[in-house]
Amino acid sequence: MATKKVNKATFIYGGEQLTLSKSKTQAAVRYTSGMQKPKRGKAEKTEQFRDFEVIDVKRGVDSKLDELRAKPEVSVGTHVWNTEGGNDVPFIPSGYLYVAFKPNTDNNQEQRILENLHLSVRERIDDDAYRVQVTAESPNPIKCAILLQRHKEVSIAEPEFITKPMVRAFSEPAGRFINTQWHLENAGIQIPVIDVPNTVFGSSQFRRGADAKVKETWSLLQGLGSKTLKIAVIDTGFDIEHPQLRGDGTKIRNTFNAANRSADVAPWFQASDGSWGIYSHGTSCAAVAAGAWDTQGILGACPNARIIPIKLDILSDDAIVKAFEHALLNGADIISCSLGFPNPVPLSTWVSNTIAKVAREGRGGLGTPIFIAAGNANPASNNQPRQISDFATHPNVMCITASNSLDEPSSYSFYGSNAFMSAPTNGNNGCGITTASVAVAGDGRSLEHVYVSDFGGTSSATPLAAGICGLLLTANPNLTVTQVRSIFQQTTDKIGSGYDANGRSPRLGYGRINAIKAVKMALGNAAPAGNTGGGTIVTPPPTTTTSMKGKVISNFLNVRSGPASTNPKVAELHQGDVVNLLEKSGGFWRIGQGQYVSADYIQVIATGSTTPVAPASRQGVIVNSPTVNVRSGPSTANAKVAVLKQGARVTIFQTSADGWHRIGTGQWVIGRYIQEV
Repeated sequence: MATKKVNKATFIYGGEQLTLSKSKTQAAVRYTSGMQKPKRGKAEKTEQFRDFEVIDVKRGVDSKLDELRAKPEVSVGTHVWNTEGGNDVPFIPSGYLYVAFKPNTDNNQEQRILENLHLSVRERIDDDAYRVQVTAESPNPIKCAILLQRHKEVSIAEPEFITKPMVRAFSEPAGRFINTQWHLENAGIQIPVIDVPNTVFGSSQFRRGADAKVKETWSLLQGLGSKTLKIAVIDTGFDIEHPQLRGDGTKIRNTFNAANRSADVAPWFQASDGSWGIYSHGTSCAAVAAGAWDTQGILGACPNARIIPIKLDILSDDAIVKAFEHALLNGADIISCSLGFPNPVPLSTWVSNTIAKVAREGRGGLGTPIFIAAGNANPASNNQPRQISDFATHPNVMCITASNSLDEPSSYSFYGSNAFMSAPTNGNNGCGITTASVAVAGDGRSLEHVYVSDFGGTSSATPLAAGICGLLLTANPNLTVTQVRSIFQQTTDKIGSGYDANGRSPRLGYGRINAIKAVKMALGNAAPAGNTGGGTIVTPPPTTTTSMKGKVISNFLNVRSGPASTNPKVAELHQGDVVNLLEKSGGFWRIGQGQYVSADYIQVIATGSTTPVAPASRQGVIVNSPTVNVRSGPSTANAKVAVLKQGARVTIFQTSADGWHRIGTGQWVIGRYIQEV
């Protein structure tokens, strides 16, 4: 069949329009089995792509292909294609296509359409879907796909390609102000100030190593924390459209105003004279914990984690209880709270019992690590030293005090026997923290997304500790809250002085937090067994024991030796495989002895005698696109199963590690197209 030669092709692939161009410098050949490959000259460059050899061609790629095809040892000669903006990465048509016809298409008509293009059926996928192969009489595979897509009976026609995977190695965060965040890594040198042009903090304000070792921990983990983690930040209000909090559009989860029971967490407040102002505190706290990595190089300790913003601008027992309960009911893995009462008061029994319940029952029974700021303004207004009070005294929380960029205890920090550990922030002769903030815009009615270099207090130290806890749970999501406390207790650095026989200081707790030591212990290089002492990590009781079965919904699924992606791969499953779901451990299912798979890619298909509690569903609406493809799994590599229009309402049942929402059985949509309502 004669076909007109084209150098560019546009067609539908994976539900989206794809444009490919023929390479002018490469061709690909497959050799006849059993025949010897020709010897190449030293100047000829070739690269093997499975059973295809890609040959660099200096000029005249069409004539070179004709020459190659005439050789008896060459069974297939084909053009190499490149994607637009793809840096000349070779895509080689394998000669196969996936073709699916619309339901209820007459089978004889399906065969006629395939035969008209001289396509050979190699595999019947289901009643209306085939894997077919081109023959000597067929157009090239891309041309076949274009011609098939013109038939009203055809729903999908996609050529198969061969290319090489890109190794997505971890890239260290970069940007103009990456070194300004000394609390992540302190090099002991002067750094620029973000909100005062041409200004620097001098080297005399820093001591090398007086930091939380966060950048070093990212390198160890080869990542910026797990996207499945959710950190609840309880504070006075949030600018959720700030780039640090918005991120890719999937970072903010389940906003809640505890005082008026709404989803409005905006930082506005009305003063007694009727004027309006803003609280910037919550925005900065959330960003220190989990701010997204932006182009300037500013980010939080666990940038990939999601944020649950909980506005608590009125301290009443009812509002406080609702704030902590919201965190529990919406799956918060970690809670950070940098609030306290203006004067020392004990917590009410109701509030105290609620905090204990959240700490005990969160994370499916593993327990929720809760970080509370010790408080500032020491000495108090009466010029008397003030000890830790209210939230920070609760026995089930970790009370965070302040140390500075010189590894000294910050003089303003409240102190006492409840101090658990300190974290780097401002104070004394040190300098402040660079992070996100919010201001009133020039019109007096809208918010301006800004950055500052003077955030501090135990308010900043606390979300830093919470973000580091996110890295800890990324390394080992199966840790109980008791084990989390024990790891932090054993891995702090003993800066300053005043430690008792148990290694505890009233101003610094067990010492300054050290993320790299803590994460190494969580990974099993060293590990605690309980509140004190070393030993092997004791695997906690499973959160769910069941005899359910599940089906794999991704193309491939790695089986790990433990319930975290950091554990070694021990096997591989394929789409459609059915497995026994023996118990739930964090975000993983155990499917056999020493075999765990991510729950994001398992569809529960049957229940046995024990039924786990399903996560609460959320409501969402389609935004940011006139139409959105619904996929059979959480990836564009999965088949399109439906199309939704902008404004359509959906129910969100779960969210994958990559930010895809499951809106039904075998129905997934990328998170940036869904706004939770």
